Amino acid sequence: MRPLARIAALALFILACAGGGEVEPAQAYVTALQPVMTENAALAQRFLTEASRIKKQETDGAALAELLAKELSPAADKLARDAAAVEPNDPRITDAHALLVKAWADRAAAYAAMRDAWAAGDVAAWDAAVKKNTQAKLDEESYFATINALLAPDELVLEQYPRAP
Repeated sequence: MRPLARIAALALFILACAGGGEVEPAQAYVTALQPVMTENAALAQRFLTEASRIKKQETDGAALAELLAKELSPAADKLARDAAAVEPNDPRITDAHALLVKAWADRAAAYAAMRDAWAAGDVAAWDAAVKKNTQAKLDEESYFATINALLAPDELVLEQYPRAP
């Protein structure tokens, strides 16, 4: 589990033990994932910024390959691991959480495939990696629709792109 998620879980545990009432599993889930979502928002913004630069021809292939290798792919790998480390204690949301874990693992694999395709000069592999990334994004959107529908009865929302504190 990520350090921020551990701190959030510890804070919830302390509140529960101090008589602050029992923390509902859905609330604990949202609290654990919110810092991960903030990191995800930063990665998404970075990716969109670079995609825009590519479209405007403001960057070259070498810069893109370096960015994929040194920044985007490692960040996507970390977020996939961070999502997988969160263990929902609410059986209603276990299956939905698995959608997020898969979507982010697929995105990390797509970024790595983009990196490798660019390095190899393989246009077909590049196109396949871009399609895989697009599907991962669609799967992520499906997760957010599902999870927020499940959280609605508890009057909770998991923000997809929260602003950094």
